[in-house]
Amino acid sequence: MSSSLEHATANKISIAFELSDVEDLQAENVLDAIKAELIDRIIRLLNVNPEKLMSILYRIDVNEKQVNEIFSKSLPPDVPEQLADLIVDRQMQKAATRKK
Repeated sequence: MSSSLEHATANKISIAFELSDVEDLQAENVLDAIKAELIDRIIRLLNVNPEKLMSILYRIDVNEKQVNEIFSKSLPPDVPEQLADLIVDRQMQKAATRKK
């Protein structure tokens, strides 16, 4: 069962990256399901419109230094998953702050 914090996080990510509606996901863990979709979306954006990806990362306030570190130190196949982890972590932080 997903916590309300995970659900809120998945919802924000879904909106920012134009993914499936969180209510439509039939997964045990909503964050795992949204992360899988997010990785696919990041791959598409990297290939087709990297500027849009960077704009979204800026808008959702992902740490620019961490993003740059991923791009400079990671192998290309690892970049989408590492960016997705960074996005999920940041959105979880924001959801926790809102909850307080």
